[in-house]
Amino acid sequence: MRILIVLHRWWGFVFCLLFAMWFASGIVMHFVPFPARSKAATITGRIEAHAEEAARNVAADYARSHGLEVSHASAERVDYDQWTVSGDYDSDRPLYRVALNDTAGTVLYVSSTGGDIVLATTRRIRMLNYLGSIAHWIYPAALRHHAEVWRAFVWWLSLMGTIGVGLGIVVGMVRLGTAIWKKSPAYQGLQFWHHTLGLVFAPFIFAWIFSGFLSLAENWPLRSFHTLDFALLASRPLLRSIVIVALCLCGLAFSITGAVLAWRRLRMTVRSLES
Repeated sequence: MRILIVLHRWWGFVFCLLFAMWFASGIVMHFVPFPARSKAATITGRIEAHAEEAARNVAADYARSHGLEVSHASAERVDYDQWTVSGDYDSDRPLYRVALNDTAGTVLYVSSTGGDIVLATTRRIRMLNYLGSIAHWIYPAALRHHAEVWRAFVWWLSLMGTIGVGLGIVVGMVRLGTAIWKKSPAYQGLQFWHHTLGLVFAPFIFAWIFSGFLSLAENWPLRSFHTLDFALLASRPLLRSIVIVALCLCGLAFSITGAVLAWRRLRMTVRSLES
C-alpha cells in the first residue's frame, strides 16, 4: 500500500496539472470548436488558384459577399500552419493564406487545386482555440504535422493519466475503508476536499480520461462518451452544455487541489533534503 501511495503522490504531481489543463480547455473548446474545413465556402466556383493574385481575387469575392473589408489584404503560399495541419487539407496543398488585415483579423485559406475557400478564421476564434482545442489536444503544428508521432504521444499520455487515476481510486477507497473502520476522518483541510472530490467524481474522471485515450482509435463505440454525445443530451443542447461545464469545473477543482497538495509535498521533500 505504501508503494501505491508514493506512486499516486508523485504521479499526481505531474498529471494533476495536465488534468487541470484538460478540464479547463475542455470548457473552452465546447463553446468554441476548432475551425473546420468548409466544402462550400466559395461563391466563385472551382477556379484554379495557382498564383497569389488569383487567390486574392477569390478571397476578395468571398469577403465582399460577407461584408468584409479587402483593401488591405495580403496573400502568401503555405504548405500548412496551425489551422490547416490536419490531413483534411492534403488535397488542397499548397494553400494560399489570405489575411484581410481587417479589424476582426480575418484570414482566408484558398485551395491551390480547386480555388475554393476551404477555411475562414478570425483573431477571436484563433485566440480562443489556443486556450481550447490546441491545448486540449496538445496540438502545436510542429508536433501535429507528424501525425503518427502526435497520435502515439497523446495515446501514451492518456494511458499514463488513466493509470494515475486508477491508482488514486485504489488509494482513496482504501483510505475511506480505513476511516470508516477507525470512525475518524481520513484527511483534513485541503486533503479532505481532494479526497472527497476524487471519490465522488472518480467514475466520471476515470471514464473521461479513459474514453479520451480510446477516442484516438477510429470508430470506437465509446468515443461519444468523451463529448457526451448521447441521444438524451444531444436533443437538449442547453442541458448538455450545463452538464459538461459542471463536470469539467468539478474535475478542475479536483485537479487543482491535487496539484497544490503535490506542490506542498515537493517543498517539504526539498526542505527535508536541505536540512
